[in-house]
Amino acid sequence: MSAINWVGVFLPLLVASLLSLTGTQAQNFEEECLDKFTLGKPDFILDTDDSVKDGATFLASPNVSRWKECVRACCMQPKCNLAFMEEADFHCFLFDCLHKQSYVCRFIKKTGYVNYILSSVSKEYLEGHNFKPDSDKPPSALASLNRVVQPQETVTLGGIESKDDHGIVNYKWDLVEGSPTVQWQKTDLDDQVVVSNLNEGTYVFRLTVTDTVGQTDSANVTILVLTKDQSEDYCLVPHKIGPCRGSFPRWYYNSGLGKCEKFLFGGCKPNQNNYLTEEDCTGACQGLNAASTHSGRGVFPPNKCNTECSSSQFKCGDDCCLDIGLECDGQTQCSDGSDEASCTNIKNKFGHLLDIDIPKEKVRCTEPPLTGPCRASHLRWYYDPYSTQCQRFTFGGCTGNNNNFKSDEECSAACSGVTQADVFARGQFERQDSGDSNSGAIAVAVLLGVSIAIVIAVMGYCYLKNRKARPRRQPVAVNDGSSTLSTAEDTHRLVYNSTTKPLH
Repeated sequence: MSAINWVGVFLPLLVASLLSLTGTQAQNFEEECLDKFTLGKPDFILDTDDSVKDGATFLASPNVSRWKECVRACCMQPKCNLAFMEEADFHCFLFDCLHKQSYVCRFIKKTGYVNYILSSVSKEYLEGHNFKPDSDKPPSALASLNRVVQPQETVTLGGIESKDDHGIVNYKWDLVEGSPTVQWQKTDLDDQVVVSNLNEGTYVFRLTVTDTVGQTDSANVTILVLTKDQSEDYCLVPHKIGPCRGSFPRWYYNSGLGKCEKFLFGGCKPNQNNYLTEEDCTGACQGLNAASTHSGRGVFPPNKCNTECSSSQFKCGDDCCLDIGLECDGQTQCSDGSDEASCTNIKNKFGHLLDIDIPKEKVRCTEPPLTGPCRASHLRWYYDPYSTQCQRFTFGGCTGNNNNFKSDEECSAACSGVTQADVFARGQFERQDSGDSNSGAIAVAVLLGVSIAIVIAVMGYCYLKNRKARPRRQPVAVNDGSSTLSTAEDTHRLVYNSTTKPLH
């Protein structure tokens, strides 16, 4: 048989084999992808406005015709952990719901939507536990948020938001990643440490909390100490509004003025010089100026093309890698223009999300109560949709949410009719609820203190009134005064002990 005949026989077989192999690989990828996602509660839609305000990132809106394609598109995005669809029009939306290790996406009940959540994220933040009603629940460790800082800055880490139904007796911090030259020292607060001697690199600290019966839970905090190249991305690039036309207050570092300034972010395709708070911005960039680091941004040199792009890079159509912050910045960077090709579609799809009519009147009543990281002690009320009652809790004074009322009456009036059917995921309530009895103890202590203060005031008034009614020449008994002083001291001691003991 001639060579031409051999080619004629085997070439079709080779092509068929390659096509079959490619099809098998694609099917395997889809199956593996789908196995990584969990179907969320149906007929709930993302509250896009509030979620993006809290740090959720809109990634893309690919054109699909079925839900599997939407989830598959999420698998192709390194930071995607939420894919949800409009069932009527097959609109697919991809989001990153994690910001500084917190789950910031919020959902509202609305018919006609389906959502899929990365299983590891769902398990960590959304799924509930099957605890027995009267069991001693394990603690929930909640550590400080991730930090971005300059070299040699000091960072304070705390775990005051950690919860347990019977109290936490021990907080322990350990270094699990990073240079061993770093130092950390406990403060006079049990949950707090100050970290120093931070050099360039990534550090991961683990907080482990222990409750009264020895049960433990842990949470990690990452401190990123910026290199000069990273400082350029995080601090020295101009602020970027992006192609979308939302209105989200953010902060950026103005290297020319050497300070952080506010701007309105459009809602999609940010760069790294984009912070939710002035504190975050200042912590990452304070003291930097354009002369303190070198430049050198843009597409990788030709010999760096045709390589694997990292999660912080955009892959051009010609297989070159671009800093992801340069995508949709209004200037073509890729030789084929692919970095600007999808921007109009992203803008239109994000605008569609913001235009969806969402019934937000009762959404505050489905949010878990947040004590916050501050250390004040304000008696507040939150609505529990599982018991359909308002409950007391202690608000620390900052970083709360709207399920925070000053009275039981105000809470009940605002949330009447809201039930567990309106809650997207029970796990978020459980993470915050494990300390409810603690809040009750503080509430009782506060009320006791107020009651005692009233009694003291009444006693003082009666004492002074009786004293005025007596003849001036009649001496006042010394014992009465010392008795009153003793009562006041004892009362002070009672109030102090009841409000500072471990919460039960």
